[in-house]
Amino acid sequence: MSDELNHAQSNPDTSFEREDLSTRGVFVFMIGLAITGIVIYFIIRGMYGFLDNYEHAQMSTASPLAPGADASSRYIVHDPAQGDYVTNKFKENGAPMLESDERGQFKNFLLNQEDQLNSYGWVDQQDGVAHIPIERAMDLIVERGLPVLPAHQTEANAVAVKAPTANKAAAKK
Repeated sequence: MSDELNHAQSNPDTSFEREDLSTRGVFVFMIGLAITGIVIYFIIRGMYGFLDNYEHAQMSTASPLAPGADASSRYIVHDPAQGDYVTNKFKENGAPMLESDERGQFKNFLLNQEDQLNSYGWVDQQDGVAHIPIERAMDLIVERGLPVLPAHQTEANAVAVKAPTANKAAAKK
């Protein structure tokens, strides 16, 4: 054991630091770091809140279609005193209209399609083209069969159909 002490003290000019870092100093530093982080968080949050409010106060509406702060994003509120301001304004300069009530317009589209499938009406009255309910059209096809092309058109279609198959057979050989 005396040899170990002699080796450690063989050179008096070199020695190790006898004071360690205190745990109290480490804890004070960590608490200070946490408090500084929390303060910085609230400063940045307040700054972004102020800038966001400032931007909203300075922002002007870019389009008459943009809803106000209290309006739903799916519906455009029309002012009855001005009539249909949005439609009139955009039709004047030829711009396409945006959908103001997507669900309602889609529902109306589907109802119109369903109505056309189940009713009688004219497609082109001058040419005598009409539409009939789909159930009635299926019954007529069952009764009368599918329309048949005249003989001269059938032969032209048959030649046109046979020609490519002959070319394919020749290409395979």
